[in-house]
Amino acid sequence: MQGYIDSVIAHPDTKRLGGVLRAIVGAPALHARFVNTLSRMEYIGVRKMLKSRRSERMDLDGLQHMLDEGVHALRLKKAATALGTAAGVDVTTFAEAHTLAGSAGEAYFQALDHRAEDLVADLPEAVRAEANYLLTSAAIEVRAQVFYPLYDSCLTEGRAGFSVAAITKDEDRHLSEMKDGLARVMTNWRARLEAVLSAEQTLFGGFLDAVEMALGAARRAA
Repeated sequence: MQGYIDSVIAHPDTKRLGGVLRAIVGAPALHARFVNTLSRMEYIGVRKMLKSRRSERMDLDGLQHMLDEGVHALRLKKAATALGTAAGVDVTTFAEAHTLAGSAGEAYFQALDHRAEDLVADLPEAVRAEANYLLTSAAIEVRAQVFYPLYDSCLTEGRAGFSVAAITKDEDRHLSEMKDGLARVMTNWRARLEAVLSAEQTLFGGFLDAVEMALGAARRAA
C-alpha cells in the first residue's frame, strides 16, 4: 500500500493541496467552514457503511471502523465549532452555507463509491457490497494517509490550536484492514484497486478545484 501512498504524494495536486490548506488555515472563518466540510465527508463515510455492510459480514474490525469514522466526524465538528465561534461563523449543520465546498466534497465521495460499484459488478451478488465497501474505503484511506499529515503540518505551522494526528493513526490501521479484506474477497483486487485509485485522483482534483473556487469567491466577497 505504501507504493500507492507514495504515488499520491508525488502527484502535482498534492503540492497544490498544500498551498490551498495553508491559505485556508490562515483565514479562520473559511477554516471553520472547511473543517466542517471534512466532518461532513467523514459523516458520509459512516452513513455509507451503515447502509452497505451486511450483518453476516460485520465483525469487530468493521464495527470499530464505523466507530472511528464517527469519532473523526465528531472531533472535526467540535474543532469547526470552536473555530466558528471565535471567527463569528455559523457551522451548526452540514448545509452548504456552513461548509466550504461541502457539496463538492460529498459529490467526490459519492462518485468514488459509484466507480467502485461499477468495478465489482461482475462479482457474485453475495460479495458485491462488501467488495465495494473495501475498494472505496481503501482508496479513501490512501488519500487520508497523504491529506491528514499534510493538513496537520499546516495546522502546526499556522498555530491553529488543534491537531488531526490521531485521525492519521486510525486511518493507517484502517488501510491495513482494507488490504486484508480485499485479499479475502477478491483474487484480482490489486487491478480493481488501481482502477479505483485512478478515479479517486481525478475526482479529488475536481474537489480541490471546487475548494479553490470557493476560497477565491470568499476572498472577493470580503
